[in-house]
Amino acid sequence: MRTFAAVGSSSGGHFSWWATGLIVLIGIPLTLWRLRRGGPGPQMNWIPRSMRGRANKTYRKHGWQEPFDDEGNRNPDRTVL
Repeated sequence: MRTFAAVGSSSGGHFSWWATGLIVLIGIPLTLWRLRRGGPGPQMNWIPRSMRGRANKTYRKHGWQEPFDDEGNRNPDRTVL
């Protein structure tokens, strides 16, 4: 009587899929939370440098704090939640 080991079935494979799923479930909300920028007005994520002056004008028109400084860098006061 011969016994053969099952090829490809191990608990390590199951654990790696479980761990990957857990990382994805935690990683996506964490990434979205970190992308959120604070400050009054709507959320401001990355926009091209050429459009940042227009964004500042729109925010100024509505009375909100400008998301970018004079050089086009993100206004550090808006990063505080």
